[in-house]
Amino acid sequence: MAEVPPNPKTMRQVLEGASRAVGKIDMHGLRGLTGLSIADIEDMALALIALGLVATPPGETPPAELVLAPRKEATDGQ
Repeated sequence: MAEVPPNPKTMRQVLEGASRAVGKIDMHGLRGLTGLSIADIEDMALALIALGLVATPPGETPPAELVLAPRKEATDGQ
């Protein structure tokens, strides 16, 4: 797996950003989807990872268990 630099955002900030991005898609449909920023997409991806979705590399078969139990958020919000 590729090294990912630490995210300076708290989990709350990531989830809020993901929520706003999903709201754009919900409100505007395909137009909302194509209007997402890189930050919106990053927040949605980080939220999926935090919620336990397993990343499957391109060309590989997804594992039998796609969602793992999410980790607890650190007490400092990171």
